[in-house]
Order: sequence, then structure tokens, then C-alpha cells
Amino acid sequence: MAASSEEIARLAALVAAYQQAELAVLRNQSYEMPDGRRLTRASLKDIRAGKLQAEADYAVACGTTLRRGRARRFVNMSR
Repeated sequence: MAASSEEIARLAALVAAYQQAELAVLRNQSYEMPDGRRLTRASLKDIRAGKLQAEADYAVACGTTLRRGRARRFVNMSR
């Protein structure tokens, strides 16, 4: 079930804030979020984790799913 348009808009804004924070930290070493938190280069791991979660929440709210993980290919060399 898809979320309300207000919830989707809120989640879209959250994803955008994380994207801005990630770019700003990569450029300038620090960034201040709209809620007042100050993020530094050391927070990049946390920013990326939050961004992934926000993107997943946004996708679920829109009624889609994100695929996570890595595809692996195995080749059997035995005869």
C-alpha cells in the first residue's frame, strides 16, 4: 500500500537532504543538516547509511522496492 502524498513528499525531502549532505561533506568536510545536526567527514559512513535507509523508505512509500545486495556468479571448474 502506498503512503500519503505528504509522507512521500517528506521522504523525498529527506532523501534530498542526505544527498546534499553527502556532496557537501565530500566537498567541504562538513555540513549542517536542516534539523541543526552538524555532520563532518567522519560522519560520511552514517550519512550514506541514512541515505540508503531514506531511499528504501521512499521506495516503499511509493509502492516499489529497492534491490540490495550484490549479484554473484560462480563458475564450476570441476569435471
